[in-house]
Amino acid sequence: LVTFVSADSHGTSQYLVHDPKSAEELSEAIDAAIMTVLSKPKWFSNLKNTHQYVQAHLVTTCSPSPSKWQWPDKAGATGLLKRVFDSNELKVAGVQWASQIADYTTDGLNPTGYWADYLQAIVAEFNAHYGTSVQIRRIYYPNSVEVGDRVADGTVDMSEPYYYLGGFHGGKPRIESLHFSCVTAGTAGIFIVKSDARIATLDALNSAIASGGNKKIGFIGQGNYDSVKDILDDTAVAVFETDGVVLANQVADGTLLARYVSEGAPPDPTRFMEISTGIISPRVALFKKDVDTCSCPDNTNTNTNTGAADAGGACTGTGTGGSSRVVINMFNSQSGSCN
Repeated sequence: LVTFVSADSHGTSQYLVHDPKSAEELSEAIDAAIMTVLSKPKWFSNLKNTHQYVQAHLVTTCSPSPSKWQWPDKAGATGLLKRVFDSNELKVAGVQWASQIADYTTDGLNPTGYWADYLQAIVAEFNAHYGTSVQIRRIYYPNSVEVGDRVADGTVDMSEPYYYLGGFHGGKPRIESLHFSCVTAGTAGIFIVKSDARIATLDALNSAIASGGNKKIGFIGQGNYDSVKDILDDTAVAVFETDGVVLANQVADGTLLARYVSEGAPPDPTRFMEISTGIISPRVALFKKDVDTCSCPDNTNTNTNTGAADAGGACTGTGTGGSSRVVINMFNSQSGSCN
């Protein structure tokens, strides 16, 4: 609880204004739904096998014990959770892309594959708990950068559940700049090269990048690149294309030296050689990070001072009664005075 203590004659009051688009309760509900899904015997392995997603691994940051996860109260819901109940829809941001295990391009309103089924199962548990019929409303953006922006400003309720936790938003790590769900899966990425390229290891790939004329490596999105860029030679050139088949064909015809694959096996194992990255990347749904503000009435209560919490946790404003300042710390109880 963050409190603000008034120093004027009107007594002690709290003037903290909670983020009207707070994602806290919604993320708690989604986490509870994820853990309910993952607690079902063999659910994860069955989904993985159904879609032949050989690179998906059960990597958990949360214990799948439904009894220990709290569902926020529907009647008292606030922020984005209330918006979901009021609109009867869950606005989910993503990018249209396709691979062997997921297809968001053929029919964007009704995507198919591993991740589409995963989100559908999450929402089914959400509806079962609350007795609702909330529908998924997918909103697509040109790239993952804009997805992050629309999540951050509350235009959408959350992202798809396949986003890399290790990505970036606004020049800062996602793990610090956005809120996020329990890990939905961990994926083991690989690079693919032409089967006759004589490149069998990561060291060999980096040597080819450093010494060869073709330094282009294909990725379906910025998050994929961010997750492995530190293990690539620094002269590598990232090429982005949301269609995995197009990327595979560009590797086959020599346009690309290699392609990073995090969504299923190579399109045709007889045409490509796999190179392990040795990295398992956690995937999550992204949520808005709450930003609370201060509202400080002046001494005569005829004016209101407002300000937003800055990076240092200070909220300031001025009014006819003088200046105000409150120290906001979202993890500890703090107090300040309005004078």
